Amino acid sequence: MRKGQVLTGLFAATALVAGVAVSAIGGAGAPDGASPQTVAANAVDESKWPSRTPESGLVKGLSLPVEKYLVGYTDVVEWQRAQRDLWVGCMARFGFDSFNPPVPGTEPPIEFNDANMPRRYGASDATEASRYGYHLPPAQQNEPPVWEPASGAEGAVFLGDGPEVEGGTYNGVTVPEGGCRGETERRLGALVPGDEASKVNASSMTQSLQQPAVQDAIADWAACMKDKGHPFDDPYKPAAGFDLTTPTASSEEIEVAEADVACKSETGLIKVWYGEETAIQNKEIAARKTALDAELSRRNAVKAAAQRVNSEGSDK
Repeated sequence: MRKGQVLTGLFAATALVAGVAVSAIGGAGAPDGASPQTVAANAVDESKWPSRTPESGLVKGLSLPVEKYLVGYTDVVEWQRAQRDLWVGCMARFGFDSFNPPVPGTEPPIEFNDANMPRRYGASDATEASRYGYHLPPAQQNEPPVWEPASGAEGAVFLGDGPEVEGGTYNGVTVPEGGCRGETERRLGALVPGDEASKVNASSMTQSLQQPAVQDAIADWAACMKDKGHPFDDPYKPAAGFDLTTPTASSEEIEVAEADVACKSETGLIKVWYGEETAIQNKEIAARKTALDAELSRRNAVKAAAQRVNSEGSDK
């Protein structure tokens, strides 16, 4: 076992706004004739939203202490809904009444877990292993919908940059610094995990791999894998040995993944690993509590701002 190894891509990141393009958690626009400002509250089937805690596999019901300080899917959609409403309202001041960004939450992922619990300790679900090997389920392999404003005046007013807003105005109306996007950012704030929470989320994994109990459990798992004809000494190596960019898993990949999850179940690896990491996180959180609580307070302020915007929108 290589001490301190962390699987590349282990921790799922939520890209909320990147440059000009916006990755939306949900991609449907407002239907013809519907108000873009009110459709967001009516077009979402929340029953299809993913649970924050895994509902199947060896990690069913497990959550880590640091998740209190991270961001959940409901938080993100609530924030994006408020962001969209503010964008639409701002753009309407400049005459863009049909400005129509995607409605958040209409196309939810199968999973959304800020600590990546379903794959934090490698493959953990026997049913998924039998169907997909180490591949993600097909619905999770697609890139999230990407939206950007139209070129020309719409994009210039939205971003606050372009020949149409020379002199800082559009049709005689002053454009906010950074356009409607900048105005929204200043009013709403950004909903992202704080640095301290991210450090705990990552460092606890590194530390857990160094614990004797985890190393012993990994050794038991490796012995089990060897007995099944798959000599691996590292729980992350099996997945790394296959090309996960192919459309589907090979029969060999599925066989290895099934053995992997079975051995984790037989040896109790995930139970041990999760227990050790939980203890580490509790200590880390106690040591960083002041900074973590300050981060949580700032994020809660952003959530409160989003809730106010959404409440105002529902009263329209």
